[in-house]
Amino acid sequence: MGFSDPDGGGDASRATAGRMLAAVAHRGTDGSGWCHHRGITLAHCALTFVDPDRARQPFLSGSGHVSVVFNGEIYNHAALRRELRASGAALRTESDTEVLVELYERHGMRMLGRLRGMYAFALHDARTGTTVLARDPMGKKPLYYARVPRGVAFASELAALLHHPDVPRTPDPRAVADYLVLRAFPAPGSAVSGVRKVRPGCFVRHEDGVLTEVEHWRPASPGVAARTGVREAEARFTALFRSAVERRVLSTGRPLGVLLSGGLDSSAVAAVAQDVSPHGPVPTFSAGFSDTDFDESAHALLVARHLGTEHHVVRIGGRDLAEVVESEYGRADEPLADPSLLPTRIVCRAARRRVRGVLTGDGADELLLGYRFFQAERALEALLRVMPADRVEALAGAVARRLPQRSGNLPARAALAQLARGVRAAPEHRFYLATAPFAPARLPALFRPEAAGALTDHDPFAEVARLLEGRAGLSPLERSRLAVVCHFLRDVILTKTDRGGMRSALELRSPFLDVDLVEYVDALPPGLKLRGFTGKYLLRRAAAPWLPRDTVRRTKLGFRAPVAALLRGELRTLLRDTLAPAALDRGGLFDPRAVRVLLDDHLSGRRDTSRGLWALLCYQLWSDGLPAACRAPAPPAPVALTEEMRRAV
Repeated sequence: MGFSDPDGGGDASRATAGRMLAAVAHRGTDGSGWCHHRGITLAHCALTFVDPDRARQPFLSGSGHVSVVFNGEIYNHAALRRELRASGAALRTESDTEVLVELYERHGMRMLGRLRGMYAFALHDARTGTTVLARDPMGKKPLYYARVPRGVAFASELAALLHHPDVPRTPDPRAVADYLVLRAFPAPGSAVSGVRKVRPGCFVRHEDGVLTEVEHWRPASPGVAARTGVREAEARFTALFRSAVERRVLSTGRPLGVLLSGGLDSSAVAAVAQDVSPHGPVPTFSAGFSDTDFDESAHALLVARHLGTEHHVVRIGGRDLAEVVESEYGRADEPLADPSLLPTRIVCRAARRRVRGVLTGDGADELLLGYRFFQAERALEALLRVMPADRVEALAGAVARRLPQRSGNLPARAALAQLARGVRAAPEHRFYLATAPFAPARLPALFRPEAAGALTDHDPFAEVARLLEGRAGLSPLERSRLAVVCHFLRDVILTKTDRGGMRSALELRSPFLDVDLVEYVDALPPGLKLRGFTGKYLLRRAAAPWLPRDTVRRTKLGFRAPVAALLRGELRTLLRDTLAPAALDRGGLFDPRAVRVLLDDHLSGRRDTSRGLWALLCYQLWSDGLPAACRAPAPPAPVALTEEMRRAV
């Protein structure tokens, strides 16, 4: 985190840096520090994996010209360090942070194409007075920023940024409307007017008072490798996947665990991690629910025994889930209406007692067409070729009504019924319309009239349109997949993993989102990802020698929380109090009468409105906690400056 500071890092700057650090102290438990570097104040709280004694941040280049604060890890830092030393660089540490700053001195922002890892960093070049804010291609690490009267302020979390005295604190109704459709605040917007996020795969340069955004990476167009055979694709996919896991395991001397759900994705990660681990059996962690519709712990245990991991099951009940909401959601970084954050937080807290980093299976479903939604999309695509949309809509609804009901993670009946409601929409919108807490057309009635006026011409899919621009000739399935990557993966799943882990100073690493693997899979034709109606086709072939047959072949269950029951049970009182008219009046956005209808219908059992109520509850808890979050705690004593920092002050 940091901010433009032309006056030279006086007492006021020190106090502001201290308040911002205190707001994100949970992200790094290995100490904190700050410094003033020729017009900018930088601060950092550390969770170190590489050379912790010599790589304390803020970090200065050997020349003293460039300073950096960096969140994440560059997994290929060892190879890059060898290149730097071969070119004559006199490196002082074995850290990836030093590699980052010295690469910049030699190559500028062209260096981003050579980095393999997850990162968000802020870099200041005293030679030009330039500040650069950058995120990795997939956006695994967050980075917020805002214009302030004398430059720019930035932080890994919105909560920290709001402690800068010049950063605005007014909620943005249009961004809230995006959230109520997409379940998250998609980059580049945020919950607060005037605060932005750096887009994934982009960097923002601040120079001479001007902010400029540059996109350094975007997903490749599908079908480039259309002539690739199945065996060739399987071999290449397997090699890239194994390399991705190895990079994450071997880039640090610290042992890592695996979040093991028992599904194919995390099981494949665990299999390779166990194979390459230099530390003996890999610790694996799974959640156990009393509700069998949500519980996969038996499947996880089967995989753990097959692989020989050190397995831990974290038992989770309704009271445990409610406790996370009650204790954390009022001081959350930014509202996120993904219920799977609840069990993720609980499992991550348990994992942090044994390790400081874990691998996950995130990204496989989005990249390899693993969701049931994609199977339904393929069927819909075929039907729309032979019959009009109204007949397809009626047919899908009729079939859905005949399928068995189940309350777990988007079963076939729910997937088909929800997709049927989006038959007439563009393919790239259907996933979101099927899963939205609120359809865009319903938003004006949910907002108060004075707030609804800000929604004129509101388009929650503007970023999807930007990502698809210039990609003519894509099939509906390909358009749908890119749209799911655009928001659901980047803004929902990766926000959940960062927040779920870093709230306990646990780093989550996602091998399926290794940029080399992503670029290869992106270029493959859909038939190598979704074979008929079998999703993740290449992964199933690759993992067959590693895992039990049932694990490779079983249908995805998913990782969620029983929100409908929670809202009627353990969270009933909190829900009523938080969405009461007096509470909504304080926020000033939502019409209490419209919210009351949703409440009464759900709590009485007339209809399930939990998806919308959950989004409103998460937002309102955050909104109610906003004034308290902006009150300034006493700043911590800063860490003593290193000699390099002293020279830069």
